[in-house]
Amino acid sequence: MLGGQAGVGAGGGPPLVSNILQGGDVVEVATTVPYAIQSLIVKAEIRTPADLAGKKIGISRLGAIPHFTLQAIVKLYNVQGINLVQTGTTTQAITSLSQGLVDGIITSAPFTFRLVKDGYRELVSPKDFKKAGVEFLIQGLVARKSYAVKNRQVVIGMIKATMEGVKEIFVNERHAKAVLAKYTRQTDPEILDQTHKFATDIFVKDPTVTPGSIRPIVQQSTEFNLIDSKLAGNTPASAYYDNSYVEEIKRSGWLAELWK
Repeated sequence: MLGGQAGVGAGGGPPLVSNILQGGDVVEVATTVPYAIQSLIVKAEIRTPADLAGKKIGISRLGAIPHFTLQAIVKLYNVQGINLVQTGTTTQAITSLSQGLVDGIITSAPFTFRLVKDGYRELVSPKDFKKAGVEFLIQGLVARKSYAVKNRQVVIGMIKATMEGVKEIFVNERHAKAVLAKYTRQTDPEILDQTHKFATDIFVKDPTVTPGSIRPIVQQSTEFNLIDSKLAGNTPASAYYDNSYVEEIKRSGWLAELWK
């Protein structure tokens, strides 16, 4: 996007924050999922977060979303002594878990449901983050300010199209599952049922970006030394998003009409 090849795209999370602090102009213009969507899957004998002390937990790599998710779990449950293991791809992480090289991994649906079916335990889920009010914006729409100013209706159109897609998840279960089956390569009806239910639990009907979904990303990026702490401290949360497009859509009555 910074290279000018695209003006609008899907995104959020740490790249959004580092982009702004490094002088970029890509901002969040809508959110679809303001909570962490990954789970901590562990061996069956691990029953509580307190049992994680001294255990090996697999993440894809340091500074990636699974790392952020695990750090949120550490803070939420005040867990100490976890040993991080960089496992690489999801397939490699699952292999590490099955071979006993790690005691748990951070992963997402539909892999979470497959692993639970295979006997592993979902120790912390996105529902737990949502219940605790822990926001963490990693999914939504981003746009270049320089592009959006000249193409405001394109950005608004993208937000509307995205929300129409979100609505399809809620109102057309059969179609939603067909799409999920295609892109997740899952054929098990039970797994597809669980994945669809997960989507209806986690996707939001109001795409407004909240400051609370940005701040944890900034805080953890600072703790991981991914961004300059002084610069981050002097940058307001509002620098990372622009809700004017969603607000315009709301004023027109379009969003309310969509969800009737």
